[in-house]
Amino acid sequence: MTHVLMGEQRLKHGTMSSVLMNLISELQAVEHGQLIDKSRVIDHLLDLRSAAADSPLVLASIDGLLASAPGRSMVESSWWVLALRDLSETRQLTTH
Repeated sequence: MTHVLMGEQRLKHGTMSSVLMNLISELQAVEHGQLIDKSRVIDHLLDLRSAAADSPLVLASIDGLLASAPGRSMVESSWWVLALRDLSETRQLTTH
């Protein structure tokens, strides 16, 4: 019974990792102007947070981004690009 449960946890972890990395890749592929609506950025970060439920390190990174997102109503695209790159790198570190 323990072996089956451990296998299910590994499968769930692998699936969540794939979902998270796919979502990051999709968000990185979207073209933006110089500014992005802050509410969209926050929505995307919350989506990423849901997909990162299996990774405390990525969750902490996302929480930090949520707390420090710049701007009142708009976010510079350069901040968003760097945030996504950092999340991708953090995720890759946690899978090795």
